Amino acid sequence: MGANIPPVPEQFAGVLDWVPTYGIALRRVGTAFEVVRIDGEYGDAVAGRLFAAWSAAWSAAVPGRGPGAHLDGDGGPGPVVEDRSRRHAVYFFLAPGAGLPYRWPPGTTYLGRRSGEAYVGVPAVDGETWPLSWRCPPTRERPFVDPALLHASL
Repeated sequence: MGANIPPVPEQFAGVLDWVPTYGIALRRVGTAFEVVRIDGEYGDAVAGRLFAAWSAAWSAAVPGRGPGAHLDGDGGPGPVVEDRSRRHAVYFFLAPGAGLPYRWPPGTTYLGRRSGEAYVGVPAVDGETWPLSWRCPPTRERPFVDPALLHASL
C-alpha cells in the first residue's frame, strides 16, 4: 500500500470491495449492488422517512431502547449517498437483484442489472469526496438498504 493511500477503516476491510479507500470511484451497477436514485427534495424526504422507519423498527426489536438509540453508533438503515452537485440526488444502495420485485414509482430511478451500462459514483467512507457524501455508510451489519423498507418510505 502506498504512503499516500490511507488504510481502509477496520469495519470495512474485506467487506465491501466496491467502496473505495479514498476519493470517489465510478462503479458499475448490477454486480456488487443496485441503486434507487431519487432527485431533489423528494430524495431528502424519502431518506428522512427511511431513517425514521428504520429507527422505529430497530427500537421495537431491541428491548429497553427507545427511538434514536441507534444514533449512539449502531449504524443506520444501510448505505445512502447524497450528491450535492447541481443534480442533488440521494442514492439508496440495494443488494444485487433485491429491487427487481418492486414497482418503483415515478420520481424514482431504479438501476440494476437490466439497466444496461449504468455507473454511479461511490465515495470513500473518510476524506474529501465532495459532492458525494455518505448519509449513512455501509456496515457489516447493514451492507445494503432493505428494499421493502425503502419502498414503504416512498
